[in-house]
Amino acid sequence: MAQGKRCSIVIPTWNAGPLIERCLRALIEHGEADRTEIVVVDDGSTDDTAERVSAACPDSILVRHGENRGFAAACNTGVARAAHDIVVLLNNDVVATGPFLAPLLSHFRDERVFAVNPRIYQAGDGHPGGGLVRGIMHCGLLRLRWAERESLREAGGLTLFANGAAMAVSRDKYLALGGFDTLYAPFYSEDLDLSYRAYQRGWTVYYEPESRLDHEHGATIGARFDRARVDRVSMRNRILFVWRNVRDGRYLVRHAFWMIARSLGAVLKADVTFLGALADAARLKDAVMKRRRSDPAPVVSDREILRSTSRWAERENAGPADGAPERNA
Repeated sequence: MAQGKRCSIVIPTWNAGPLIERCLRALIEHGEADRTEIVVVDDGSTDDTAERVSAACPDSILVRHGENRGFAAACNTGVARAAHDIVVLLNNDVVATGPFLAPLLSHFRDERVFAVNPRIYQAGDGHPGGGLVRGIMHCGLLRLRWAERESLREAGGLTLFANGAAMAVSRDKYLALGGFDTLYAPFYSEDLDLSYRAYQRGWTVYYEPESRLDHEHGATIGARFDRARVDRVSMRNRILFVWRNVRDGRYLVRHAFWMIARSLGAVLKADVTFLGALADAARLKDAVMKRRRSDPAPVVSDREILRSTSRWAERENAGPADGAPERNA
């Protein structure tokens, strides 16, 4: 790592000038920009993003895509451009409320660490907004459950995936995995996929409660895509995740059963979202299988990944009913 620099911060943005300006000014206000390289990737914006970035943080590096290529591609461009061993990815709708880098960076003394999540709160209402998450296979797909009780979020530990909205990651490991897979474009599940493949290689993802950030979740996506489109892409990517990553034979048999059952139910209910998502996934099946065949054989099983990243739920005698709502990837 270059002398005087702690890490590189990479912020992808698209047509969200006020958000990226607010994000940068918060980093400067809390002193996190002083010894940190900041790389902003403008993913084909047509607004005044470039001017706002220059005004808010003149020392930042602005990389511009000629066209909108999606979140995954923007992050990959930024990480490739970053000069330092550790990269902190931030969404443009994430706001620093105080110093947050030091607790994240301390974990990378362990060579097994792939990435670290901060403690996230929803901007505005202060509700817990992610950072510590586990997954269970349910109805053939991976269902995610966030820890939302503060008592669970007080202690650190393993978490299932590094949140693309705010995460610190080993640049070398990120690049070794090929970065975020653009298969999932335009959004959602890229971070889950990448982290799961890291676990399969024997690396780990940690949650660090002493590092805190606010996130205005969906501020960019919600302004650009209607709810039906978001739901369809999300379901498609949940299906693609299983096809790409799950190796356990029992999980795959159950997945096939539930895809058939859900398809029949969707026909009866005229559920065009699920049927469209499955059709979209099917069109990408060859690309998924090519990736799957090229991946190295996992050294950690699906069941062990899900088991080891669920231990935080045992800290209270809550079991499955730990108060956290179920959410999809």
